[in-house]
Amino acid sequence: MTGAPPGVCGPETDVVCAWVFDRTGGNAVLAAAADWLIGRPLAVLATLVAGWVLRRLIRLLVRRAVDRVIAQGPVPGGEPPVEERRTTRARAVSTAVAGALSALVWASVLIAVCGILGLDLGPVIASAGLAGIALAFGAQSLIKDLLSGVLILLEDQFGIGDEVDLGEAVGVVESISLRQTVLRDLDGTVWHVPNGEIERVGNYSQLWSAALIDVVVTHGTDVGAARAALHEVATAVSATGRFAEEVLEPPEVLGVQALTADGIVLRLRVKTLAGCQFALQRALLEAVDAAFAQRGVELASPQLAVRMHRTGSRGRPDRVPAP
Repeated sequence: MTGAPPGVCGPETDVVCAWVFDRTGGNAVLAAAADWLIGRPLAVLATLVAGWVLRRLIRLLVRRAVDRVIAQGPVPGGEPPVEERRTTRARAVSTAVAGALSALVWASVLIAVCGILGLDLGPVIASAGLAGIALAFGAQSLIKDLLSGVLILLEDQFGIGDEVDLGEAVGVVESISLRQTVLRDLDGTVWHVPNGEIERVGNYSQLWSAALIDVVVTHGTDVGAARAALHEVATAVSATGRFAEEVLEPPEVLGVQALTADGIVLRLRVKTLAGCQFALQRALLEAVDAAFAQRGVELASPQLAVRMHRTGSRGRPDRVPAP
């Protein structure tokens, strides 16, 4: 095979062209026609098939890698939707990563096809570079949102159904995408929070929670008796109804939390399943109020001290205690 002269066959598809050129005794027209009708279409088809296979392989490998990384995370004990939550996270993260890699693969395939067809890619690449720079400046917030969304899902900062505090927005997570998180608060307001604007996350529903209440009793109260009454009430409430299945550990009276002008602050903590602390707190407050009233333990109320002054014989104010 002597090969066709330069300019007859394409730089990437000279096999078929050179073979026809040799078999036709050096007919450049037939060789060029075979190159355009057979050689280049076959090369383009082979490039597209290779790109499709590579894309499928990348998606498979990314899915397996993401599943492995997420499976190594902490498992919230006792939560039924663990597998569903993991599946949602894995699907979202793998879709984002595989989509970015697929775009890179198809961009490479497009460049290869243009090279096969003999197109000059220099001006195109230069224009694409300038357009990419302009797009990057204009879409900085969007890129930040997407990257933050991937990290939120990978690190399992929160999931659908969790009650979270994202700063100004506090509520239950209804949906998570790579761009934004949707919350619904207690009064029904729906918050759409871009992931790139989430600077810190307070999750009330991850792994476990704690019902925490502070009870303020008056000065002079028998603290030991008040603590015993508080513990007894918390134990009784924790063992009744649905709270018996939600409470993870026995109630713990932490003791005197603070001394204020109004009274003595006693703190109680009960460890519960994630997201179950608020209902228990309301039940505990109601039971504590009734139990303290029965036992004569007086809850503190704000005190107001009034001091009056009168002018003495020398023109100086005399302090007169309030009655």
